[in-house]
Amino acid sequence: MKKAFIFPGQGSQKVGMGKEIYDNHKAAREVFEEVNDSLSKNLSDIIFNGPQETLTLTENAQPSIMCVSMAVMKVLEEEFKFNTRDYISYFAGHSLGEYTALAASNSIGISDASKILLFRGKSMQKSSPSWATCMAAFMGGDLKKIEGIISETLRSKEICDVANYNTETQIVISGDDTAINRAIVLANEQKIRTVKLDVSAPFHSNYMMNTAKALQEEFAKLIFKVPEIKVLSNFKALPFTDAKDIEEGLIKQTYSTVRWYETIKYMQDLNTNSFYEIGFGSTLCGIIKRIDRSLQSNSVCSSKEIETLAKEIL
Repeated sequence: MKKAFIFPGQGSQKVGMGKEIYDNHKAAREVFEEVNDSLSKNLSDIIFNGPQETLTLTENAQPSIMCVSMAVMKVLEEEFKFNTRDYISYFAGHSLGEYTALAASNSIGISDASKILLFRGKSMQKSSPSWATCMAAFMGGDLKKIEGIISETLRSKEICDVANYNTETQIVISGDDTAINRAIVLANEQKIRTVKLDVSAPFHSNYMMNTAKALQEEFAKLIFKVPEIKVLSNFKALPFTDAKDIEEGLIKQTYSTVRWYETIKYMQDLNTNSFYEIGFGSTLCGIIKRIDRSLQSNSVCSSKEIETLAKEIL
């Protein structure tokens, strides 16, 4: 059976994350220092000392989450001599985690990933309109039902899009607050549970079109290599094929649905049954359990968890 590394997205950040491996592993410290240098700011201090409100700012959260995940990867590969290509068949990342997956597969360098995520985070915040927007999770209805609710409640010129297709019945929508509030009322009438999310912008909606255009210009300054390990695209739920496919996929995922459910099912259909969430938190492990309880999932961030993974697979 095959194994996959998965990388978390925004929302998993917490002050103090990664401090334990920073203190105990030279390879981890080098990643944090590289990110600090590339951004010309002490992001490590924000990650370790906060405050949480500063860390949660999109421009800080995105490179921070990537930084911690890459620190785990470097400790695993350099200090535990883990040859990822020999044991791991696929990489996949949720939203910004896709950039981490590309860095982990040597398609893009850590410094370039840091810079582009800082840029992406700032641009996403600017792309948000002046009026009220939000995101909300819907639990208990399938994709077709949620899309039906959106079409039934949407008014002219409003935006409301499916942002995350996380599981068969856990779907996140993003857009105008007024439209989403109406969708929540209709969903609750149909016994679908809803939760508004604490986010600063309507991610993965058509409001992010300006960010997509800005990223296209930034990508012209970068060179993406073909990943050394297959990386699955959020936009297609299929492995990237070449540099052009990577650029197009990253641009389109900015305003399109993160097809996480289909991504996991793609890997499962190809005999992948073990998933390791590389970085802080266990959000993706929880989602995988809701997709199929027979799938194995483990979070890997601490020294002990890295050592356990290395011993388990090597």
